Amino acid sequence: LEQITANATEAALEYKPAGKWSVKEQIGHLSLLEPLWRQRIQDIQNAKPVLTAADLENKATFEAEFNNSSISTLLQQFTDERSSTLSLFKETDGQDMAATSMHPRLQRPMRIIDHAYFIAEHDEHHIARIKEITIVFQSFSHATGEISRFI
Repeated sequence: LEQITANATEAALEYKPAGKWSVKEQIGHLSLLEPLWRQRIQDIQNAKPVLTAADLENKATFEAEFNNSSISTLLQQFTDERSSTLSLFKETDGQDMAATSMHPRLQRPMRIIDHAYFIAEHDEHHIARIKEITIVFQSFSHATGEISRFI
């Protein structure tokens, strides 16, 4: 994320293509989900039948006003949150690896390794969007009004 956003202008970081999330909002969203990821690791470890549900409306992301934060603050928050999640993954043992809990939306049993893969796929979706916004924004002049056709 740091590399992708390193040369992005503030305008590019706050641009909301077609009213969707900006780069800053995407990064803030990733940070907001880290406590859920950690809770779900604990759900699996504790043999909870169903994983803690996510807020599918992403209410916290919409209410957080991430465009008012600096990119350095958002990146640091994500780094701190992800470090906590990785620490929890590192603490898992063989017994944890065999345990499962049902994913509430997908209705599939998830092991810790499945959960890690789910997180990676979620990250990849948002990273791709961040790359798209920054590349397109840098490639086309916002002043021409042409940028919205490409995002």
